[in-house]
Amino acid sequence: MESCEDPKKCSMCHQNLIKYTCPRCSLRTCSLSCCLQHKKTLNCNGQRDKTSFKSLTTMTDLDLLSDYRFLEEVDRQVETSKRDELANKMKSLNESTRFQKLIQTRLKSLASIHVLYLPRFSTRHKQNQMWFDRKSNEIFWHIECRFFSDVFYPWTIKRLPTKDTTLTNLLEKFRDHCNENDSIRSKFKNISSEEEICVYIENFGQKRKQFGKYEKRSFHTMIDLFRERIFIEYPVLFISLLTDENHMKEHLLGKQN
Repeated sequence: MESCEDPKKCSMCHQNLIKYTCPRCSLRTCSLSCCLQHKKTLNCNGQRDKTSFKSLTTMTDLDLLSDYRFLEEVDRQVETSKRDELANKMKSLNESTRFQKLIQTRLKSLASIHVLYLPRFSTRHKQNQMWFDRKSNEIFWHIECRFFSDVFYPWTIKRLPTKDTTLTNLLEKFRDHCNENDSIRSKFKNISSEEEICVYIENFGQKRKQFGKYEKRSFHTMIDLFRERIFIEYPVLFISLLTDENHMKEHLLGKQN
């Protein structure tokens, strides 16, 4: 009994002798038209599955070459990914540095305020969220306040525009942040005037020799508070009631010693 298909003839037209073998499904065809027809009929892309298992006994030199090229392609993709990751990090770093320069230039021109930045791997630098909006030409502040009541209670507010960095506004936001039962909140709750509050900042450089490490300052906004002064990364304010001023100074000087 004769076979219904001749193995030497095309698997699609069954008329012409075979010339090509599909790398993916191993179907044998005679021409381009039959090759395209087999791809359409069998939904085959004609590309060898580079990750499919093949036993050593059936491997040919072409299979070995294909595997070698596959490994080269993988290595190339890994190297490209590493370069892209490095480029993105450098872009992010450059963007951050550019905004730091804008903040430094803006504050120096407004009130001779000098901003010092720590290395980017330092904790304080990573915490810093001061921002410069180029559209509005506005600085958005990151401010750490340390309210004193026997001990210091740290509180941080972020992305605050310059016009909102008044002492009154800071006190309101701090009271809103605290729980009703917090002793520190009750202590600062019934303040009727800013004159009942004292604010100290830490001096750096020549100002430390001139005014001491901690200096009492009055202000309307952060620009006034740090006029002709220096801060590192972002402002830190030491705040107490006027009645607790001497006690707070003792803590600050004790911290200094």
